[in-house]
Amino acid sequence: MPRASSRVLVIPMRLLPRALSLASAAMLLAAPARAAMDAPSTIAALRIAGTVTGGLMPTSAPEFTQMVTAIQGGDKLKAAAIAANSNYAATYLLRRLAFQMQNPGLDATRVTDSDATMFLMAHFVRATGAQNGISGLWSENATYLVTVTRNAVATQVHGADLTAAELAGLDWSSALVRVAGQNAKAVANGTATPVAIPDKHIGGYVTLSDRPNDNSFAMFGATAGTNLRMIEGLWTISTGMQVLDFASSDAPVQSVPRFVPEYDPNFFHGTGQNACISCHGGGLTSLNHGYSTVGDLWDFDATNGFVYFATPTTATRKSLASDPKKRTANATCTLTRTPTPVCNPDSSGTDPNQAWDLTMTWGASGLLDKLGWSGPTNGQGLAALGAALGQARIVYQNFTWRAIREICPTGTFSQADIDRIAAAGKAADDIRVIVAQVASSSTCI
Repeated sequence: MPRASSRVLVIPMRLLPRALSLASAAMLLAAPARAAMDAPSTIAALRIAGTVTGGLMPTSAPEFTQMVTAIQGGDKLKAAAIAANSNYAATYLLRRLAFQMQNPGLDATRVTDSDATMFLMAHFVRATGAQNGISGLWSENATYLVTVTRNAVATQVHGADLTAAELAGLDWSSALVRVAGQNAKAVANGTATPVAIPDKHIGGYVTLSDRPNDNSFAMFGATAGTNLRMIEGLWTISTGMQVLDFASSDAPVQSVPRFVPEYDPNFFHGTGQNACISCHGGGLTSLNHGYSTVGDLWDFDATNGFVYFATPTTATRKSLASDPKKRTANATCTLTRTPTPVCNPDSSGTDPNQAWDLTMTWGASGLLDKLGWSGPTNGQGLAALGAALGQARIVYQNFTWRAIREICPTGTFSQADIDRIAAAGKAADDIRVIVAQVASSSTCI
């Protein structure tokens, strides 16, 4: 008698929603009461719902019936839009994308619900009061609280205070409440007090954190160091490009932060790598490309959380060094001292007005064209930089690529497809439009 096979089918996690959808289709179509149902339309609806909602949308949901009807009418894009706009998609895909936005590695497993997450979700679902969709992610001056019912009373709480049960039953489109302004901590004589962040220095979700160790972008960017991670992360997450993609050797030494030693042998000419000046003076951490907007303003510690320095001192100025003991030496840059201070004597230092100008190197190198930059190329403060960034074409192309990786990783999309989908998302200023366009593509269904 033949021996029964002991092999087990292993389904990759990324493909699990589609596998579940097909299994659901088999059970659904097998039922006698469903015999008259349009099988191809139902299977197509299950596939879209599976990839966009992670299998959370049941076949009994009104949205699913609407999807099947739309597909029967030949409108797969409408069906995908129904899925993308559902609370199931917000709970699964949009929240996952929001988690990924908190670090350049796009690692959702390291992130939890925080004020930054709620801000991102409010813009993804276009919650009531949200001034923008994607375009406002790096500039809107607001905090979003969540309305839940506790002891029969509607209560507004921070995202980090939500229980698992509250998260499971949350209606993302109606529960998020906009509160104008953002806060950080001001620390003086060892005492931390809440302080409103000025409009000029608001970075949308990147300057949102209401407690220590909340796994927010603010925690990632402002912990220790020189805040280079903060400005690098803002650029790389929003564009999908890497640090070296922004590098340019056509930079003056004045644009290099003070703590980068100009007399290092690799400063002007790299040995087997880019010279120091190409990244620190011509890349993301150039004083002109946004570093002046964050370099001396922020810190994050395990006791106080996100800290804002309204009037930075030599002791708090991270642009002078990550090591506080070297900041005075770098500030004076007295090269006759022994040992020689670690400094760039020609650096203009971070601008106290937080000015930025993208044209000096990026305009000449063609990088602004690559970014599809359409907003102002100079200004003052993080909010102005973030508002201009939110208009760049590459932001929407990057979201399109990310949606493809999540929804249709094995699909084949041409650059023309990417550009078309990104353009639709930009016109609507809505991540859900991008999700629907990707999910309804013939290469996915």
